[in-house]
Amino acid sequence: MIKINHSILGSGLSALVRDKVKINSKIFYCNEKKIIKSKKFYEFNGFGGNTNIWGGYVNYERYKNLIKNSKFQKFKKKNNFFKIRKYMNNFINITHYLSNKNNNDILRIKKSNFKNELINEKITKIKIQKKNIYIIGKKIYKTKTLDLCVGNLGILKLLYNSKLVNKGDIISFEDGSCSYSLNIFLNKKKYYYIPMKLGDVIKKIFYKKIKKYNENCENGFLVQKFSYNKKKFNYRIEDIMKYESRNIRYFLSNHIVKLSINKMPIKIFIKKISKNINVYNSGVLRKYIAGPISQDIIYNSFDK
Repeated sequence: MIKINHSILGSGLSALVRDKVKINSKIFYCNEKKIIKSKKFYEFNGFGGNTNIWGGYVNYERYKNLIKNSKFQKFKKKNNFFKIRKYMNNFINITHYLSNKNNNDILRIKKSNFKNELINEKITKIKIQKKNIYIIGKKIYKTKTLDLCVGNLGILKLLYNSKLVNKGDIISFEDGSCSYSLNIFLNKKKYYYIPMKLGDVIKKIFYKKIKKYNENCENGFLVQKFSYNKKKFNYRIEDIMKYESRNIRYFLSNHIVKLSINKMPIKIFIKKISKNINVYNSGVLRKYIAGPISQDIIYNSFDK
C-alpha cells in the first residue's frame, strides 16, 4: 500500500490552484477524454477538465471585489501559470479571460503547470477507516488528507461507488439558463452577455476550440447570454447515475452551485464523512452567478 501525505483528485482549474498552495501532494487524474452527461450535469472526463474545452472567462467586476483580499493579490502576482487579460471593454458586461502567464493564448492546462507529482490513475472509490482515507483505483493509496477537485457529477459518482450515498438520496442544486442571441436583442436586466466574433464561432465549429480570443469585440455578431434568474433542481441519485457519454457541446455550459445531498450542502456532507477531506468545485459556491465563474473557482480553491 502506498502512503501519501496529501492527495488531490482532478486536474482542472481547482486542482491546479490547490497544487500551488499545497506541498508534498500527489495529483490523481483520469484521462479518458470523453464527455459525461446526466440531467443538468455535463463534464469533460479528461486531463485539464472543462477548462481545457471552453477556456476560462472572467467576470471582471466580480474579480475586482475578490482581488481586494491581500493574500489573494499576492497569490495572483506570484502564480506562474495564469494571467487575467482583457477580452472586451465598453460593452454591457466587462469580461476578461484566463491566459497563459507569458503569452495571450487562452489558458489550457498542461502537465508542466503542476509542481507536485501527477499520477495517471482513475480513482473509483474512497474508504474511511478511523482517521485514515483510502483512495482506490488499480492500486490502493492511504492518504492523510484529500482534496476533491473533480466536477459535481464526478464527486457524486465517487460517493455512489463508495456507498456513501444511497439510490434514494435526493441531490439538489441551482443553475441558470444559457443561450445565444444576435447582439441587437439585449436586455441587461435579465442576462449577462459575452460577445462572440463570427470568425471565432466558425473556428469553434470547425476546429472545436480556439487558441486566442479576439479582443475588443464589442461588435460581435453573436452574444452568449446567461440568465440572472436561477432555478432549483432535484433528482434522485439513482437517476443521476444513469449517465451517458456525449459529444462535446462546444457552446453551452452550465454552472451548478449549492450542490446538496438530502438538503445538506456538499461541503458539510463531506466533512461528516471525514474532517480531512475538502471539496473544490462550483458545487460548493453559495450562490448562483450569471456568466463567468472562473474567478470564483480560483478564489474558492485558494482561500481554504
